[in-house]
Amino acid sequence: MVFKRILFRLLFLLCFLSNLNAQESVIRRSQVVETYRGKQYYIHFVEQGQTLHAISQAYQVTVDDIRQANPDITEVLRNDQLLMIPYKELQATPSSAKKPESPAGLPSVGIDRGQKTHIVAPKETWYALSRQYKLGVKELIAANPGVDTLRIGMAVIIPEREQPEARPGLKLYTVKAQETLYGISRAHGISVDDLVSLNPGLSNGLQTGQVIYVPDHQQVTQQEAAQPLSRKDGYLEHRVGRKETLYSIARRYGVKMSDIVDANPGLGGSLKKNEILLIPMPGATIQGSGRAKEDSVVLGRDVHADPLPAQVLPGCTPVVPAKGVFNLALLIPFSLEEADSVYTGDPLMLKQPGEYRSMDFIQFYEGALIAADDLAEKGMNVRIHVYDADAGEGMAKTRRILANPEMENMDLIIGPFFARSFEAVAAFASKHAIPVINPLSQRAEIIDDNVYVVKAQPSGWSMYNGAAQVLAGRFGDANFVVMRRNDTEKASMAEVFTASLRKLLPSASQVKEVIYSQSQDAGLMKSMVPGKTNVVLMLTADKALIPALLRRLNDAREEYGIVVVGLPEWEGMEMDINYLQQLNAHFFDRWFVDYTNPEVTRFISTFRERFVGDPELSRYAYLGYDITAYFLGALYIYGPGYLKCIPELESAGLSNDFRFYKHEGGGYENTGVTVYRLNDFTREIVR
Repeated sequence: MVFKRILFRLLFLLCFLSNLNAQESVIRRSQVVETYRGKQYYIHFVEQGQTLHAISQAYQVTVDDIRQANPDITEVLRNDQLLMIPYKELQATPSSAKKPESPAGLPSVGIDRGQKTHIVAPKETWYALSRQYKLGVKELIAANPGVDTLRIGMAVIIPEREQPEARPGLKLYTVKAQETLYGISRAHGISVDDLVSLNPGLSNGLQTGQVIYVPDHQQVTQQEAAQPLSRKDGYLEHRVGRKETLYSIARRYGVKMSDIVDANPGLGGSLKKNEILLIPMPGATIQGSGRAKEDSVVLGRDVHADPLPAQVLPGCTPVVPAKGVFNLALLIPFSLEEADSVYTGDPLMLKQPGEYRSMDFIQFYEGALIAADDLAEKGMNVRIHVYDADAGEGMAKTRRILANPEMENMDLIIGPFFARSFEAVAAFASKHAIPVINPLSQRAEIIDDNVYVVKAQPSGWSMYNGAAQVLAGRFGDANFVVMRRNDTEKASMAEVFTASLRKLLPSASQVKEVIYSQSQDAGLMKSMVPGKTNVVLMLTADKALIPALLRRLNDAREEYGIVVVGLPEWEGMEMDINYLQQLNAHFFDRWFVDYTNPEVTRFISTFRERFVGDPELSRYAYLGYDITAYFLGALYIYGPGYLKCIPELESAGLSNDFRFYKHEGGGYENTGVTVYRLNDFTREIVR
C-alpha cells in the first residue's frame, strides 16, 4: 500500500514537471518594444505557469537581468503581470530561421516570387518605410491587405511604383530632395492647384524620387495640330483626344483652366476620350454666375432692422457701415447630386434621412440662418450666398464657385469643410483680401502664411494649454498628477499639460508624472500627498482600466482629497457615475452646450419652430450659429477691417468659446476651450 502511494506521487510529480516544461517551451516573445529612461525593453505579460527561468530563456537574457529591470517582482509570478525585459538582438533559432513571419492576416503564399519585401525592425513604422522606399503610406498599406500593425520580424511587400507614361503637352519630372510643391510649380509656370490636378497622387504628399507630370511649354503635338474645330455661339468645340489633360487643352487655346470648367457644366475631375468641350473664344462672356447655379443654392435674402448700438473695444474703433449690404458666402457640402430625384419604389426600402450625405451639414446651415436673422433684428443688412461645395477630394464644384465674379465681392466666406477645396478657397481669399473661416479643421498649418484664414477650432496644443490654465487657476496650491497608461498613449497631450502646469503653478514640484504600466497602483498612490488636494489628470481612454482606477481613487479620497480630470470621450463609456461625482470629476472639450443657458433655450425653441426638429451638437447646429453670429457681428460693428479686432473680441457662444490668437505672418487660431465639472449629477461650466 505504501509502495503504491509512493509510486502515485512519483507519477504525479513527473506529470507536473512535464506539463511545466511544455508550458515553458511555448513562451512567445512579445513584439512590443518601448523605451524607458533611454533604454529599450520588451513588454511581456505573464501567462499561467510561466517562470522567470523560462521567460529569461525565451528572451535570451539572464534572470538577474529581468530582476534588475523589475525590482518589485517575486519568485511567484502573477497571471497578466507586466514585465520589462531588456531588449537585445535575438539569435535566430533553427525553426525561426526558415522564413520570416508573414503579415498578420496575409499568408506567406500571398508574397509571390520576385516581389520586393522588407523585414520589419524594432520601432519601424509605416511612415518610416514610406520615407525609406519613397512611397506613400497609402501605397504601402494597399499592397499589404489585412496588415494593421507592424510587428518585429514581419515581412511586408514593397510595391513597385508605376512610372507615368508621356502625355501630350506634358513631360515627366523626377522630384529632388527637399523640393516642395510650391517650388516645382514656380519653376514650371503652373499653380500648385493645377500641379495637383495633373498628379492626383500628390494630395498624399511629395516623395523624393517620385516621377510626376509638369507642363512642356515647347511641345505642340501633331494630334493637337490636326484637331478639327467648330464654332458655336462664341465658343470653339474641342473633341478630347487620348491622354489629353485640361491643362494641355487650356495651353493650346491660350485660356484659363477655370474658364473651360466654367463653360462646361458637369465637367468632372478627369477627361474622357471623345468628350466635347466648349472653349470660350477671346472676348466671349463667361457666364460664371449661370454656371454656378447647377451646383449652388443662392438665397440672395436681404435682412435688416434697427441699428445695433456701437461697442467700444481697446484698439478697435466701431464704424458706421460704409455700405448698405454685407455679403456672406456659405460654402457647405450639400451633395445635391445625390438628392436630385424622386423615389417611387417600395416605401419600406427608403433610406433614413441621416443616411443621405446631403443631410451631413444641413444643421450647420440652419443654425447659420438663425444667427443671420438675429443680427438682422439688430439692424444688419446681410445678403447670404449659399453654395453646394465639394465633399472629400473633389474640386470641380470649388472651381466653379470661385469662377463666379460675385465671389470677389464677398465680405466673409465660411467654409468649405474639406481640406483640398479649402486650400483653393484660402488662396482665393488671400488674393482678394476676404476673411475665410474654416469651421472644423484642427490643423495649425492651414493658417500658415495667410493672414485672411481663421481657424475656428483650437489645435490640440491650444486646447490642452487652455485647460491647464483653468485648472491651475482653480487649484493653484494643489498637487497635480499627470497619469497615462503607458509611454505611448496620449504622450503629446501629457507633455503639453505637464509643461503648461509647471509654468503656471507657483512651484514646478507640484506636478508629477506617472506611467501606470511601470508602477501600477503603487506608483499612482505614491505620487499623491496626504491631507492636500490632489488633481489627478487620467489621460487614458482604456475602457478596462478607467473603472478600476476610479474605484481605487474613490477608496482613497478621504485620505488624499482627490479631484479627477478625465477626457471628453469618457462620457460615452459605461462607468459608475457616483465615482465621478464623489471624485469631483472635471472634463475639458472644444464644444459644450449648457442647456440651462437662456440663450440656448431660445435657440432650441426657434430651431424647432422653424425646422421642425431638434438641433444636435454632433450635427453642427450650434457651431453654425456660433460662427455666423460671431463673425457677422464683428463685421457689422467694426466694418471691413474687423479681422484685426477679433483677438480682443472674446465671446462665449452656445457651444464654442472664441478667444483668437494671431500667428506671426499667418492667420488666426481660436484657443477657446471649455472646462466643466459634475456638480450634483449635472454638468457645470468652470470659469
